[in-house]
Amino acid sequence: MNVIEELVHYCKEPDPIGALLLTGEWGSGKTYLIENDLTEALGADYAVVRISLFGVSSISELQQMIRRKWLATCFPFINRIQRDKELVNRNSGFMSAVNSIIRSINPIAGRTVDIVSSMNIVDVINIEPEYEDFITHKKKKVILVFDDLERCKADIVEVLGTINECCENRHFNTIVITNLKYLMMSLRKDLTVFNMLKEKTISHTILYQPDFRSIIHRIITERKWRSDEYLQYLLDNEELICDIFDSPMAKSRSKHTYEKAHNLLTLISSLQSFHRIYYHLKNAGVENISDFMTSYIPYLLCKSNGIVIDGTHIFEFSDDDIRRIYPCYVKERLFPCVRTWITSGSCDENRFYEELEQYQKKQSENDHKSKPRKKP
Repeated sequence: MNVIEELVHYCKEPDPIGALLLTGEWGSGKTYLIENDLTEALGADYAVVRISLFGVSSISELQQMIRRKWLATCFPFINRIQRDKELVNRNSGFMSAVNSIIRSINPIAGRTVDIVSSMNIVDVINIEPEYEDFITHKKKKVILVFDDLERCKADIVEVLGTINECCENRHFNTIVITNLKYLMMSLRKDLTVFNMLKEKTISHTILYQPDFRSIIHRIITERKWRSDEYLQYLLDNEELICDIFDSPMAKSRSKHTYEKAHNLLTLISSLQSFHRIYYHLKNAGVENISDFMTSYIPYLLCKSNGIVIDGTHIFEFSDDDIRRIYPCYVKERLFPCVRTWITSGSCDENRFYEELEQYQKKQSENDHKSKPRKKP
């Protein structure tokens, strides 16, 4: 089975004995896979509740977030009346219906008006692995997804304990998303404890190795771009973009080992921001625009995500390091003003045209020198 089939199979398990861990590189599309492909594959009888652990610093914060996300997904209209208290007074019939729903979720809850006005609705509602849809009156199964485990600031032991509580005692089908390789590197001192807890909490692990080329095709064809002309440019260069992003690295004579980070969010950002370079090169009559893209994208990918040398993730590296990872990279095509723009956000258009003119002049001189001279 492929990854989606494995995820669907787990989500349909009536009484899972543990959570499922989905691991893969940062920016490889794990979250997108859950929120789009898995949600679509499961259909209308399921609700996927995703809780991002990014920056969560305490278990009480995490527990509140679980309840809030569950409520926002399963009963979004209750969130609305919390934001709009006047709705309580404007529509007593609607509030009576809401009151009935809240009592069905928690029979000991107080009156809706009191709950809304005191802003304690999250505290009084018990989350359940199944709920009745307010509109269709059909039962829906809830899938809990804990994302970005490696970016959580809370104690990892307590976090896994909370996840285990959701899965083992509350009987939620639970998916945990993380970059397991980075997580284990960051927990070197507590690795033994983590492995023991992981064995108790996680029933099995899936390594997500995406088909980047099909994903890049979807990115280009489904996203909105600055112009139809630029969209056509991306379509014409789709294979080149795939080669830059996904092609295996060339063997290096260096004694060190180099690894590149696949990050789709950074790729999207680089394609969006390259439009400005594309526009200026087009305006200057440059024909080989793609030559500049083959240096721009690698530089931005490395600058944003760093590179791994001998197993160590670093953000300080040279142009030679980039070239070892991306053989298509030519530092001369990444003008100083473009580097300044990427690092500081300041783009000097006049300086760009000056540096482009200098680059073209130098290229012309090099071409002239390389031409064989005619014999007299």
